[in-house]
Amino acid sequence: MTVLTGNLVHHPNHSVLTLRGELDASSPDLITLAVDTVIDTGRQRLTVDVADLTFCDSQGLRALLHAERKLTAAGGAMELVHVHGLLGRVLGVTGLAKAFTITPSTV
Repeated sequence: MTVLTGNLVHHPNHSVLTLRGELDASSPDLITLAVDTVIDTGRQRLTVDVADLTFCDSQGLRALLHAERKLTAAGGAMELVHVHGLLGRVLGVTGLAKAFTITPSTV
């Protein structure tokens, strides 16, 4: 098991949250805290970089959905970047890819 870590970097008009490790039932608080921080600092956009995410279960998907909805309700937006592997397959199979703005990797 790899513990989820996150690095939140603020830019003038948006923030970037880089996730590393496993997004599961033990880790949604990290995403909630990041979203609250983005909203509290007055930024409108959050980019979530999932390139180094190694696992995501149903609770992790729920945390991402909740983050997207909370930002939208606050007048903001969220996008996922570098979606691949297990997360990409799960989003595709479940139809949840349509619930997010996903920016394709240029790599």
